Amino acid sequence: MPRLIMIEGPLQGDSYPLGGSNFLGYRQGKLAFSHHQDVGELCCSVHGAGQRYEIRNHGPANRVLINGEGVRQSWLHHGDLIYIDNSLMIFDCDDAFASDANQEGIGPAGFGVAGPAMGQPIPGAYGPQTGVYSRPSADKEKSYRLGGIEAGDDSDMMLGTVSIKGQEKDVGQESIKTRQKAYTDHDAVLKGMKDQRRIEALYKCSAKISMILDLEQLLDELLDLMFEHLPADRGSILLFDTNQRRLRTMASRARGKKGSTKVKVRISKTIVKEVLRTRESLLTADAQGDDRIDLGTSIVDEGIRSALCVPIVRQETILGIVFLDTTDAARQFDKGDLDLLTAIAMQAGIALENSRLIKERGDRQRIEHELSLATMIQKQLLPKKLPRSNLIEVYGKMIPAKEMSGDYFDFMDYEGNGNFHICIGDVSGKGLPAGLVMIMARCYLRPLSRAHTSPRAILAEANRMLHADTRKDMFMSCLVMHWSDQTGKFVWSGAGHEHLIVYRARTRRTETIKAGGCVLAAVRDADHVFTDKELHLEPGDAVVLYTDGITEAMNPAGQFFAQESLEPVQRLVELYGHLSAKDLLEAVLWEIKQFIGSAEQADDITVVTIKRRG
Repeated sequence: MPRLIMIEGPLQGDSYPLGGSNFLGYRQGKLAFSHHQDVGELCCSVHGAGQRYEIRNHGPANRVLINGEGVRQSWLHHGDLIYIDNSLMIFDCDDAFASDANQEGIGPAGFGVAGPAMGQPIPGAYGPQTGVYSRPSADKEKSYRLGGIEAGDDSDMMLGTVSIKGQEKDVGQESIKTRQKAYTDHDAVLKGMKDQRRIEALYKCSAKISMILDLEQLLDELLDLMFEHLPADRGSILLFDTNQRRLRTMASRARGKKGSTKVKVRISKTIVKEVLRTRESLLTADAQGDDRIDLGTSIVDEGIRSALCVPIVRQETILGIVFLDTTDAARQFDKGDLDLLTAIAMQAGIALENSRLIKERGDRQRIEHELSLATMIQKQLLPKKLPRSNLIEVYGKMIPAKEMSGDYFDFMDYEGNGNFHICIGDVSGKGLPAGLVMIMARCYLRPLSRAHTSPRAILAEANRMLHADTRKDMFMSCLVMHWSDQTGKFVWSGAGHEHLIVYRARTRRTETIKAGGCVLAAVRDADHVFTDKELHLEPGDAVVLYTDGITEAMNPAGQFFAQESLEPVQRLVELYGHLSAKDLLEAVLWEIKQFIGSAEQADDITVVTIKRRG
C-alpha cells in the first residue's frame, strides 16, 4: 500500500497510508496528516491512485522539497525524500517497479517503453536483446514511438547497424513504387500471389523454417532462402529491442559472403517509419534518385539501385523488419519480389513466435529452477534454533508472498547464556530484489550484533552500509531488541518499523509502542534518530512483532485487516495473549489466514512472539 513514512520531525516513526486525496498541514501548531482537508493551515496535498501519486505545494516556494529540490507540483517516485519545514518523510509505494513503470517511458500512444524491472524477463523477448513493437490505434498513429524515439523526431539515430539520415522529407509516391499490405494468413498469401514458381518457393521456405526453434539458426536460414529466391545483393533482418528501445540488426548477409554478420545496411528512416506506420511492405525503385536516402560516400560507391522493406507481423504486432537491396542495375526488384518477401515475412513471424514461446518456456523453467534454489537458500538463512533463556520464550515464522521474501527475522544467540538479539525487518517491495536486499541486511546485522550490544549502534552502522550498497529506492524498516537474563529486560531500537504490541497479563489488555527511528538506507547519516529504549515484562506478559503483511492482509472484498488502526491486531493479541509464544503466533496467523480466505496473499507475512515465563 503506498504510504508516507516519517523519518524526522514531530511525527518521526509514523507511517500514513495514502488514499485518493491526502493532506498535510498544521493543526493547532502541529503537523498533521488527514485524508480530508481538515488540517487547518494546509501545507501540501498528495493525490492519486494505485502506485501513481502527485504532490502539490500549497505554501510558499521551497516549502516542499523533493530530494532537495523545491517543487510546486511533482509526480512522486518510490523512494523520494520529501522535506516539509523541519520534517522529512519518504514515499513508499511498496512495489518500486510498478511505480517506475507508471512514471517513466509512457508513450503518447499509451503503451510503455521503459525497461523491465530488475530480475524480471523482458516481455515478449526472443533473447537478451530483442523485443516487439505493438502498433497503436489508427487515431494515434502520428504519436507512436520507434524504439523510444518519437516518430516526429528528426535527430540522427542508429538502429543496430542501420544508420538513418537526420533531416528527411515525407515519403512521396515518386520514391515508393509499390506498396503491399502485410499478409496475415495463408489464404491471403495464395490469393495475392499468382506466380506458381514463387508459390513453390514459399512452400519450400515454410517447410524449412517450420521446425527451427533456435533464433540464430532461424534468421540465417531465412536470409539463405531470401537470397536464393530474390535478386538481393545485401540484406538484413532487424528485430525490436524493447530494452534498448531500438531496432537491432540480428542477422545480415551480402551475396557471395554467406555467414557474414558484419555487413552494414543503410536505409531511410522515413521508409522505416512508413513501414511501421502503415504496416505495408514497400518497394523503392530507384535508390540513387531518392534524395530521402542518406547518400553518404559508401552509398554512392556501392550504387544501390532498389530496396525492399517489409514488416514482420504476428497477431497485430510488428516484431521487426526485413530490408533487402540491389546494387546491380540488371538485378532489380519487382512487384512479384515484393509479394514473395511479404509472404516469407508472414512465415517468419510465425516461426519467430514459435521460437519465442519455446525460449520463454525454457527460460521460465530455468528461472523457476533458479528461484527455487534462491528460495531454499533464503529459508536456510532463517534461524534454525530458538534463543535460550530461563525467563522468556521466543518464536517466529515468515510466510513469503512470492518465491523470495523481503521480510526478515533473526535470533542472534551466540553464547547461549541468556543474552541475545531479536531482529525483524521488511524491505520495500517484494520478490527477488527485496529478497536480495534482505540477504544483504542479514549479512550486516549478524556480525554487527556480535560487535555491539546496543541495538541503536547496530542500526546506525547497518544504515550506513545499506545506504552505500543499495539503490535509493530500496530501503528497509527494522527493529532490533537485546534481551539479558541478568537484567531481566529488553533494550530495543526501531528503524521505521511497525509498532510493538505489548500484552499485559495482569489486565489482559494490550498497549502499542511506536518503533520510531528512520528506515534503513533512506539517508546516510541517521545516527541521531536511533535511540535505545527499555521494555520491562512481568510474568505472563507478551510482545508481538510483525510486518505490514499482517495489517495489510486483504480479503476477497479488497478490505485490509487493519487499515485505519491497530485495534483488529490488538484484539487478536488480547484474545490469545495468555497462550505460549508458539501458540500465540500460530493463533494470530490462523486468524489472518481466515480473513484472507480465497484471496491471494498480497505481501510477505512475518510474526515474532515473545512471552515472559510465569
